[in-house]
Amino acid sequence: MGIVSRVLLFGFMVFGVIYGAPQIGGRGPKQPPPGGFPPIPPEIRQVLPSDTVTQLEAIHNDPNLDFMQKQQKIDQIMSSLPPETLDKIPPPPGFYNLPADVQQKLKDIQRNRTMTFEQKQQQTQQIIQSLPENLRRMLGPMGGGPPPRARMPPRAALYN
Repeated sequence: MGIVSRVLLFGFMVFGVIYGAPQIGGRGPKQPPPGGFPPIPPEIRQVLPSDTVTQLEAIHNDPNLDFMQKQQKIDQIMSSLPPETLDKIPPPPGFYNLPADVQQKLKDIQRNRTMTFEQKQQQTQQIIQSLPENLRRMLGPMGGGPPPRARMPPRAALYN
């Protein structure tokens, strides 16, 4: 599950996902039980309104929803958040290595409120697959390469 599920989990804002510990030598987040759903990463939990966290946790813990249903419901909630909240969600490793126009295209897809979750994922994958191999590899498993080394931008850039 790892990075891929987190990217799906939060779309791109998710490109809103950081999976830093495994890339810089740490053990990484606790893995969910088989058939479980990964927990909300702390760096994302910190920037979301408490009612949104409560809604997301309810979805994560709902045994009546399958993985894809959870992804869709989470996407609906995340898509309804205001842009200033979405801007605070840290992107996944490798994102800042992409050209600015690609970063913007991916943001636009994930923030599009008229597209379904499946359409967003399809368009995101089309863009990623159209990138040169060296850029795809920087995105780790999502782009077909190994997990990238953590390269954090200046803290202020995370909130712009």
